[in-house]
Amino acid sequence: MSTALVIAIAYFLILSIGVSFWLKRKVKSGADFVTGSGSLSWPLVAACFVLAPLGSGHTLSLWEGSAGMGASVLWWGMMSGGVFVPLFLLWFGPWFRRLNVQTFPEGMGKMFGARIGWLISAVFPAQLIGICIAEVMATATALFALSGGSRGPLDMFPDCILLAVILTILYIIAAGLMQVAWMNLVNAIMLIAGSFIAVFFTGSWLSDRGGWQYVSDFYADAGTAWKTSILNFSPDIIFTLIFPCLILTLFMQSASQAQNQPMLAARSESDVRRGVFWASFVNSLAAYPWVILALVGMSIPAIAVGGAKLAVPGLALEAFPGWLVGLLMISLLSATLSTTAILILAASHIMVNDIFKGVLNPKMKDKTFLALTRMMIFICTILVIIPALRDPEILPLLYWIFSFAIPVFGVYLIGMLWKVNKIAAWTTILAGYAAAFVWTFAAPHWLPDYLSLNVYPTTFATLFFGIVLNLILPGKPGYLRQMKRATERTDAGAAAATTH
Repeated sequence: MSTALVIAIAYFLILSIGVSFWLKRKVKSGADFVTGSGSLSWPLVAACFVLAPLGSGHTLSLWEGSAGMGASVLWWGMMSGGVFVPLFLLWFGPWFRRLNVQTFPEGMGKMFGARIGWLISAVFPAQLIGICIAEVMATATALFALSGGSRGPLDMFPDCILLAVILTILYIIAAGLMQVAWMNLVNAIMLIAGSFIAVFFTGSWLSDRGGWQYVSDFYADAGTAWKTSILNFSPDIIFTLIFPCLILTLFMQSASQAQNQPMLAARSESDVRRGVFWASFVNSLAAYPWVILALVGMSIPAIAVGGAKLAVPGLALEAFPGWLVGLLMISLLSATLSTTAILILAASHIMVNDIFKGVLNPKMKDKTFLALTRMMIFICTILVIIPALRDPEILPLLYWIFSFAIPVFGVYLIGMLWKVNKIAAWTTILAGYAAAFVWTFAAPHWLPDYLSLNVYPTTFATLFFGIVLNLILPGKPGYLRQMKRATERTDAGAAAATTH
């Protein structure tokens, strides 16, 4: 076992077990486990939230993508941290809290009827588990490649997948969301510190090899100087990265239970909003080191021969001492494990709250709810293992899975801000899903690759049916206005009662 692997495993075992023993006695109910009973202050809420959308999307998928698209892949991080995070923490997250529900599907059911909530509660856990597959793959890749597996037998990789799943379970099983929040607070520091220390060390290592100028000259000599600039706005960058990122982070992440769950843990809306600067800063900053390290790795022929996925591990094993490889592994796993853990918790919460309790057993006891949620965590991780062993390509998998939240959030946004109409909501969601499936299996072959993503027809169907049907059909006022009027009536009634 390599020094790096020992360091990383020891770190996460000590952190997970230590936090578990400290917090376990605080978990006395199902609400404590899945939402922290609304007791978390803003630093914990921000930490719990900001690492949830990171994972492989800000690390492995970006350094893989940089081999073809160069430094422009950093627009993913910049738009996620600069657009999605502020919008969510300042508006979308507080809106969800006001619905006074446990899950996003339950919130949709409250707005548009129970049946639409049941549909989404059946679809979303599968979507979350699909994203977990990509995250477990990224974790296993870090464990395998950074421990020297890329230079050894490939049969080690399944063991790394099992280890990734075990570490994920330890991340949440004792105290649920509170455990995720406290571990994320520590791991956010490790994520940024470890990855940037690796970049600084790389600069020192390059000093005897021509410095950063060597990297620049390498790409210039290869006729790909644009790879070192974030200002390369080719059609490929625009249509396979920038537009999909903007659509998917806003529409998918905003509808994800993994992002909305920390909102329920906050003590107040103020505790949601107060962390917006730090959450945006960390979310954006986290992407940079991995792309820089990948571009350096792919500029060294002996490392580049291993392919884009192994560019960062190859550079680390070539240039870094064992302790720094271990720190880099901790940094990478801080992103992927935190994301996987809250995705598993979110999927388990939806299945137990919306299906087992909401549909099958409305009178479920709290003790049963807590035990069943913990059991579902184990079941969900088992569902992740088998597909992960097939080693799918991460970025296309994320794009395909993310698109299934687009019509749901489109309907939610229309319903919150504009109009609530059940027929329009059902039609829009089903049309969006139909477009995603048809495009997946029957996309026109004459289209360029960058227009073949199913995010585009799904978004078009959502906008077309969502806007046109709500223009034609009558409906109730937007749900935010409904809640405001209900509050005003309650306040007026209370004032009248006090007067009399």
